[in-house]
Amino acid sequence: MRGGAVRAAQRRGLTEALRDRRSERVVMVAHCLLNENVRYLGGACRPAAVDELVDGWRAAGAGICQMPCPEQRAWGGVLKPRMLSVYGSKGSMRYALRRPLTALLLAWTRIVYARLARRVAGDIASYRDAGMEVTGIVCVAGSPSCGATVTLDIPGAVERLAGLPVAELDRGAVNRVVTETAVPGAGLFTAALVRALSRRGITIPVAEHDLIAELRTDEAAGTSAAGRGQVAVR
Repeated sequence: MRGGAVRAAQRRGLTEALRDRRSERVVMVAHCLLNENVRYLGGACRPAAVDELVDGWRAAGAGICQMPCPEQRAWGGVLKPRMLSVYGSKGSMRYALRRPLTALLLAWTRIVYARLARRVAGDIASYRDAGMEVTGIVCVAGSPSCGATVTLDIPGAVERLAGLPVAELDRGAVNRVVTETAVPGAGLFTAALVRALSRRGITIPVAEHDLIAELRTDEAAGTSAAGRGQVAVR
């Protein structure tokens, strides 16, 4: 046996000898489903996580791997100040330059997201190389970054948010912009991740937590919408 084959046989032997209680099943999860503190301001319907999803994965025996928040990385931090600075900016120089600035921000975003997607695709490949099953990728419907079948018209949303008077900028107004500018399609990070996985010859089922439905229910009820999100699978 060649050296590589010997090492592989030894590794298989150790894996069997050291077999423990791990399920060897992992789900890749959008960051804000486990940590709503990174949601855009106004978009968190719960204090911490989407508990019913977490409980479901735990009951199924799947390890939960939290993907990085792409917007935190590309838009200046937890509160995304690069995007937040446009809100209510009508009458300012930022408003006058909003369209070229949005184009530049999107170009930068795609660069950052491509790098993050390669990293996450590498993590998924590592799990699979270890003989584990990556059961799915869970996205967020309505997210400009992490949507799978529903995303956000970013230029349209920026236009609406920039034009809102500061006095009218509250949680309800921001969430109405999000729900009203939702469009079919994949978010920028999800699309980059699917491409990165495709280059590795990897296909994984994609699911979506329905943020849009959650926001609408939350607005109608005027209370926390905990437990009201949907999960759609494609």
